[in-house]
Amino acid sequence: MKTEQRFPELDALRGIAVWMMVTYHLLFDLTYFYDFAIPIYDGGWRIFARSAAALFLLLVGICFVISWERSPIYKKYFRRGLIIFCGGMLISLVTYFIAPHAYVRFGILHLIGVSALLQPFFVRLKQWNLPLGFFIIFLSLSIFLRGSETRATIPAFLGLPLGLTPPASSLDYFPLFPWLGVILIGMSIGKMLYIPSRRLFLRTFDQVPFPRLLLWSGKRSLWIYFLHQPILFALLSLALGIPMR
Repeated sequence: MKTEQRFPELDALRGIAVWMMVTYHLLFDLTYFYDFAIPIYDGGWRIFARSAAALFLLLVGICFVISWERSPIYKKYFRRGLIIFCGGMLISLVTYFIAPHAYVRFGILHLIGVSALLQPFFVRLKQWNLPLGFFIIFLSLSIFLRGSETRATIPAFLGLPLGLTPPASSLDYFPLFPWLGVILIGMSIGKMLYIPSRRLFLRTFDQVPFPRLLLWSGKRSLWIYFLHQPILFALLSLALGIPMR
């Protein structure tokens, strides 16, 4: 069976996003569980965390159009979306026992899982996903800035994923609005740069000696996402003792 071609620049970028996430979660654990005075909720560290998420979600969009070009079978992405969403539900269950007042109700895995179900319907828009993605982001920002008075009165199970009824507190919250917009922008970039074939200037990346750690991490990002927090908890417990919360 022929192995699908991988693009090292995408693996490396995903590896960067993964290690940015691990770094932020380490600081989060130190702050939340051990009361370290680290300003993770605002300023530079907040930008750092959002940048990691945005980079990862852009890559979700880029890689989807590459995969769809190779295998445009909706059942494949429906199954993948359900698996990732179930992974998100597992994270919700675990965090409910760790932090019941702030457990993950709709985190980044929930977002990616639902998006995988929706992306086949957007793929035909091609480059038009770029303005649509920015429109979703700006619309979401407008609703947020205007306050809760402008949000529709809809059931929480619908408003929570859409970003219209955010939880009072959550360890991880990535609603479809605005983050689906970032994925759509990634789909547009993927169409422009990789479909029907990778652009000539990108082929020079085949000769770039990317650090092996980045390439390895980029290929295993989902496993790292699931395993990094238990590993961090174990290391911090050994170094600093059992968490205070």
